[in-house]
Amino acid sequence: MKREMKMIKRTLIAIAVVALLATSTQALGPDPHTGTFDKQSSIKVNIMEMDIGWPFEYKALDLCAIPVYMHVGYFVQVFECHKRKIKLQQVDCGDIGQGSGDWPCYHDCEDVKIRANFEVKLGLNKATNDSGVIDKWDTYFDGADVVAGDGDWHTVTVCVKAWKARLQKHSPGQEVQVGTVTVTVKPNV
Repeated sequence: MKREMKMIKRTLIAIAVVALLATSTQALGPDPHTGTFDKQSSIKVNIMEMDIGWPFEYKALDLCAIPVYMHVGYFVQVFECHKRKIKLQQVDCGDIGQGSGDWPCYHDCEDVKIRANFEVKLGLNKATNDSGVIDKWDTYFDGADVVAGDGDWHTVTVCVKAWKARLQKHSPGQEVQVGTVTVTVKPNV
């Protein structure tokens, strides 16, 4: 099989070279007998006479097929991250594991869909802003914090609980951004 492939490749290369030489011969100069460029010349190739018109049109020959590979990198995506929002609601402090001295207490969770092409270990970073409302708070996953690397969407639940909130700084009914929770990812090794 390899020998036959080598023979076919050599034949194709020979045909390509002959075709190139045949078409290049006419382009070298005028007809040696008449001294002019003949628009309908004949040349001999392998003892056969071929008619070649002017101008030439080269035909492409398949010479070598090269497979293309790609180094696949890491891929992680959050579905509609810009639409995710945690809106803390006032709860009994005992519901979030705090005492009555930690009043007022707040809690909320948000489902987040994540997909990846490698097994991902999730984490959470939190940052308060300058609103001054949040005193003490914590973030956590309600359930799994690992996403399979199968490329399918998996839902994880991100939660925030806060206590000792400083409500006096804002009017009732206002919706004030008090911080940001960032979901982090790294390979689960």
